[in-house]
Amino acid sequence: MDGSVRQQARNREFLLNASAGLLSGFIYLSYVLSFAFLVPVQHAFAGRGRKSGLVAAAFAFLAIAAGQAFRMLEIKSLDPLILASGILPPLLLLAAIGFINMKPAKLGRGTSILLASALLSALVAPFVMKATSDKNFSSWLVEYVASTMSSTGATGDSLFNARAAVDSAIGVIRSAFAAIILWILAGSWWIGSVIAARGAVRAAQRSGEADASVNVTVSLAGIRVPSIALWPTLLAWTLLLVVLMTRQTGYLATAAWNIALCVASLYAVQGMGILSHLSKQFNATRFLRLLAPIAILAVALSSAAGAIIMIALPVLGITEVWLPYRSIKGALK
Repeated sequence: MDGSVRQQARNREFLLNASAGLLSGFIYLSYVLSFAFLVPVQHAFAGRGRKSGLVAAAFAFLAIAAGQAFRMLEIKSLDPLILASGILPPLLLLAAIGFINMKPAKLGRGTSILLASALLSALVAPFVMKATSDKNFSSWLVEYVASTMSSTGATGDSLFNARAAVDSAIGVIRSAFAAIILWILAGSWWIGSVIAARGAVRAAQRSGEADASVNVTVSLAGIRVPSIALWPTLLAWTLLLVVLMTRQTGYLATAAWNIALCVASLYAVQGMGILSHLSKQFNATRFLRLLAPIAILAVALSSAAGAIIMIALPVLGITEVWLPYRSIKGALK
């Protein structure tokens, strides 16, 4: 009887892991939400352990590979190189989230995320530079996007709009691919871990157990960038300023933008931590929750508003080196 129960539990866990992987694959293939495709896999890692996470990652990759191959067949082109370019990025991201959850050499979680992001960025950098400089590849992307826009009933000159969209995307990818990798990995780990932890708490509450060891959330309010990062950050921003003033292009400009945006991302998270801390001190957590989606919409809909927010958060974070924002309530008493 016990053996049957254990087998049922294993089957149920396998189905949960496979479902998480398939959901991850479908999210990636949706394009619109592809940036969040690692969340279900991270949920499996955080909620059910390493083995479950690896199973979910395997199913996610199989779903993505099958979906990309089907799309290639739809446009009657199954070029192995183009197919590889479609499945290699998610494979590397899945490997990175697995690396983060393996706790290599007993590194801290933040260090693991930074190390995985740096290794992945260094690995993909030559491919990104080559792909974004390849006229044949960009022309294929324009045709693919144009055909997709036409099939969805988009009005206007689909080829012109597709070319503008591809050119804009190429510029963003070249300048910010390392920061995008960092945000995808860090954000997916945090969201997946928080959802898993809250699920564990609810399960414990339903069973009448109070498990104090369950970590309810990875609190933003306590996040601080180590002080050792200050001078490298200022140096990176100075390098970017020099590149902009001298109008440098090519590999130097790409490296300067990516490094500057990565270190800015660290202090942007610290800036969000400051806001989270202050919202708790002044009982404004509900207001902050209402403000967050508005800020996200502003970033998505307005480049000017997005630029202001993306500059303000790192500045808020780095100025905490000199200004004690988190003790402001005590200072006002």
